Amino acid sequence: MSKKKMMADSSSNVASRLYALAVARDTANLVDADAALALARASTRTLMALSPQAAQLMRAFAQEEIDRLSMECTEESVGSIALIRDAVQMG
Repeated sequence: MSKKKMMADSSSNVASRLYALAVARDTANLVDADAALALARASTRTLMALSPQAAQLMRAFAQEEIDRLSMECTEESVGSIALIRDAVQMG
């Protein structure tokens, strides 16, 4: 086998492995994000159920975060705001 062929095969193998690692990392990040969102929703529901005062405080803190995110003016911040409003049922 020629040296060029061996180098091309080696480069292809490296690229393939790097791609597989990137896919694995993306998958792990999605799992982490899903778990974090699930725990955040559970925590929010717990805090909101403790008392009317706890629910009011949670809504106030959530509004502060909504205000902060609103200043970013990105698609991601708009999505985050929607999730926060849904979590605390702010409308």
